[in-house]
Amino acid sequence: MTMQFDPDINCPYASGTTAYGDVVLSSRARLARNLEGFPFVNRASTGDCEEVEILLNPACKSEDDLQLEWVDLHKLSPVEKTMCAERHLISTNFASATHPRGVMVGPELARSVMVNEEDHLRIQSIKPGLDLLATHEDVIAMDQRMEDLVAYAFDDQLGFLTACPTNVGTGARFSVMMHLPALRITKEFRQLYNSCESMSIAIRGYHGEGSETIADLYQLSNQVTLGYTEEDLRAMLEDQFLPTVIENERNARMKIIQQHAAKLDDRVFRAQGILENARLLPLNEAMDCLGRVRLGVSLERITDIDINAINQLFIDIQDAHVQWRYGDNLTSVQLQEKRAELVKEKLAA
Repeated sequence: MTMQFDPDINCPYASGTTAYGDVVLSSRARLARNLEGFPFVNRASTGDCEEVEILLNPACKSEDDLQLEWVDLHKLSPVEKTMCAERHLISTNFASATHPRGVMVGPELARSVMVNEEDHLRIQSIKPGLDLLATHEDVIAMDQRMEDLVAYAFDDQLGFLTACPTNVGTGARFSVMMHLPALRITKEFRQLYNSCESMSIAIRGYHGEGSETIADLYQLSNQVTLGYTEEDLRAMLEDQFLPTVIENERNARMKIIQQHAAKLDDRVFRAQGILENARLLPLNEAMDCLGRVRLGVSLERITDIDINAINQLFIDIQDAHVQWRYGDNLTSVQLQEKRAELVKEKLAA
């Protein structure tokens, strides 16, 4: 299959109409699984990886409603592979690897199964807003389909065996992408870090582990999987931890309006001016400006921009997405120019 992208639909961050969409852009559930009798991918031979692919490929040929399609990564162009990573369908390392590997993708570009990533299987689903239950239901259905085809590496005491010890147990990782500008501006972020540490919650940058934050976007996820059920882990994040984070961010936003309204408006409208008038937009500057404008839209300081337009642009302005629209032979300056044109067009729509 050749990936059929339509960047204007199925944005994983289309959270504007959801209950907590002002703070939570997206939710993701992910399961790590390995096949019984095969070495982990980092120790597997080319033949082992190819055999794993052969065993799992029939998951895309069933008549069930999963509608997964198999994509051979080596048949995609570099731009298409990077687009998959920018939409969080695959990891960056997976995109650049050279061993036999593939990904099963749902037609809505929100569900995917990476085959021969760090583990033989990385099953995941992404939904807009705070909806970990729906993402969990998605991955359970895909997991059951895979288990119809293969036997998993499982230990009665430890649970599912994974390449990384932190995933041993349920192999489940639940995460959310959050926009937390006010906690940073009011210098309340240290409290969040302390709370994350006490609850074994990881807080990472926009691109996940090892990345820095940009546009005040953060990924929060469970760190531990051993000794809990999948339902426990989901409830711990969604029901016990996140409501407080959301409330604290919203309270911090109100505090900024009450105490520093002029500074807030200056920050927001300067960013809007750059986005609407710049001729060249580097990626990091565009992301940071979008983050500031998103805060202004959420607080109704800006009333003529749809928050989902901002959410969509977080994806659309990534390098590969711009190249996909305008050509993959763009120079660095041309890339910035086309990004600026795209932002102006989308904000004016």
